Amino acid sequence: MTEMSYNFPMGFLIPLLLLVAISFGETLYIAVAASMRPLFVELAEVFESEHRNVEVRLTFGSSGNLYRQIAGGAPYDLFASADVLYAEKLRGTGKAVYYREFARGRLVVFSARNKDYRDGVEVLRNSERIALASPRHAPYGRSAVAFLKRAGLYEEVRHRLLYGANTAQALQFAASGGADAAVVPLSLVLHYGKGRFWEVPRDLYPPIRHTLVLTSRGEGKRS
Repeated sequence: MTEMSYNFPMGFLIPLLLLVAISFGETLYIAVAASMRPLFVELAEVFESEHRNVEVRLTFGSSGNLYRQIAGGAPYDLFASADVLYAEKLRGTGKAVYYREFARGRLVVFSARNKDYRDGVEVLRNSERIALASPRHAPYGRSAVAFLKRAGLYEEVRHRLLYGANTAQALQFAASGGADAAVVPLSLVLHYGKGRFWEVPRDLYPPIRHTLVLTSRGEGKRS
């Protein structure tokens, strides 16, 4: 398993795209969890430069909302989810035919302000507003809540939590000053390139299993 970060190797995912696109000669529609935006923007550029007969169109959002769109018939060929459970659900209902876990996400406490980041738990304890993705829709949001509970912080800070529709919005809250800190993916923070962060120990949250899904629509286009 590869650790998720902005410099994720392109050579690992391109063969998975080829699984679908090699016989398309048309447009490839991919639904992508917001936490993976930097990776897939770069991946699409590399892929299109090497396979000029295929156009890649990306749609970003929370994994939960994208899952519901695909379950409802939205025309995506591939789905990059931050939670393998959505892949399993889609396959169980016949909306997906194949999936593969390709990375484990990493969670950080981030702030655009000058804070002491030797202890992210203390940073959160001293923050008036803490941003995270909605746990109803985003796997990273659920992992952030799990971290707060395991660290013994949740009851103390739950009234200070500010929920974004997805991880990108949660990061923007902290980057713009709307929140003092955010609990968000390392990949987005590295891409943002500003502020400071503290990586959450991995025993404080459940694994974030990034998965690429071939939908039944994508399989049908290959036939």
